[in-house]
Amino acid sequence: MERNFRRLALAAAFSFVASQAIATQADAGVLVASGDEWTLSNHAFAAPYQAGTTAFVKDLAATFGGANYLLLTGNGNVSSSQLSLLTAELTALGKTVQSSNSFDAATIDGYDAVFHFGQGLSAGQLTDLDSYLTGGGNAYVSLGAGWYGTAAGEAATWNPFLANYGLVAGSTWFTATGFVDAAVTTGPAGATNLIWGYGQSIERLPAGQGVSYVRGSFVGGPEDIGLVGASQSLGVSAVPEPSSWALMILGFGLTGLAIRRRASAAAPA
Repeated sequence: MERNFRRLALAAAFSFVASQAIATQADAGVLVASGDEWTLSNHAFAAPYQAGTTAFVKDLAATFGGANYLLLTGNGNVSSSQLSLLTAELTALGKTVQSSNSFDAATIDGYDAVFHFGQGLSAGQLTDLDSYLTGGGNAYVSLGAGWYGTAAGEAATWNPFLANYGLVAGSTWFTATGFVDAAVTTGPAGATNLIWGYGQSIERLPAGQGVSYVRGSFVGGPEDIGLVGASQSLGVSAVPEPSSWALMILGFGLTGLAIRRRASAAAPA
């Protein structure tokens, strides 16, 4: 009976920890990462990209949900004036849209989704963004702006953050300089073409939970390469988070205490 009791107690402890992990996963938001910062700019709403861009925005809005969106415009190339058509599209979808040139935890707090367009972020700002996501916020981030000098420098800065969400940025830029047509090979319904401006790839990590959300090909190559990635689940990694370890230790402690009490009660007087 003592062996059966130990098994039941251990099972209860693991079940409690698992339930906490599932709750954390359910509470986390969605990260969408693009390899180029121009994909939602005003240029993207011109032919031949307009239909594809509109379909992409609608899918993002449906994925993120909520009503209050913030556009981060710290990258001067993609300023507020370059995002007027995106703002109009999101407004037509029932979203309230505001913009900000600065970024910190207080700035993004309370918004249902935050859109980032290539501006450089410090390690502290990436930590703030991670906390926002794991707290239930949603974010669209863009690389490829050259803020870090080279594609390799940009990848080195972003990949530790992206790895938390099962994604990885390529270390080289691709396609010809200037705006080019990305023919979508995999992506949201109706998103057949997207604009691309000398960005880099975003792929899923083989062992991660991320997904290759949009893939595309270019005239002259590359072909079928990851353009936009998304997270399937956030806030849970292969190794338990510190809070999960604490719950697990507590569970084991309670199990041990219960077993000791059971053993004491069974011992002869």
